[in-house]
Amino acid sequence: MSGSSNEGPSPRARARRSRSVRRWSLAVAALLVTGVVVWGGLSGRDVAPTADRSPSATPTPTPLSSVDLSDLPIERGPFCDRLEQADVERALGGPVSGTKHYDSGDRVALASGLRDVSHEFDCTYDAALGSQARVWVFAEPVTATVARTLVREARAEKGCSVLPDAPTYGTPAVATLCRTTGPASRVVTLRGLFGDAWTTCRLSTPGPSGATRTVERAEQWCVRVATTLGARP
Repeated sequence: MSGSSNEGPSPRARARRSRSVRRWSLAVAALLVTGVVVWGGLSGRDVAPTADRSPSATPTPTPLSSVDLSDLPIERGPFCDRLEQADVERALGGPVSGTKHYDSGDRVALASGLRDVSHEFDCTYDAALGSQARVWVFAEPVTATVARTLVREARAEKGCSVLPDAPTYGTPAVATLCRTTGPASRVVTLRGLFGDAWTTCRLSTPGPSGATRTVERAEQWCVRVATTLGARP
């Protein structure tokens, strides 16, 4: 598998990236406090001035649909040790009962009955009641053309519907809610291209109902993952 380029970013690029990372880190803190909305700073735009500028004025909340994470610099490499246990447990709705992590080049069970060498970096967390939180990043660089094909394929998956109000998760990107007949009856997936890193974030939950709550938890989990992986010194 080919790795990242040996040529690092320029000092000016690193400075821009550092400012961007600090902005997204502050945004995520607001996201985790409010649950389903974040404050206007997350979208990178100033809050419009109002007639009441008193200290007691309440900021206008911005819905998750306004969150755009396209500029985050996600690397194609191992990352499981960077994810916060509290974020994982919040997504799962309980403690982690087991993990199934692997790196590019590892020989693993990629699907039922299929064991092969992986070409991705994967972090998978399971909960005792059947929920699963998973993130993986392709080891190979992905072009925008290939990413658009992956988006089209995701949109066409049977049993799935596109979530139009999900955060912008890379460029191009797509978010879907799929219903299955297996133990994990609802699967929410956000995926997209961050630079040349194709990143997929997924939350699966069991049970016949509660799709709205699963979508909310998945979006919060995936936004936290992206900003964590994009927050490099």
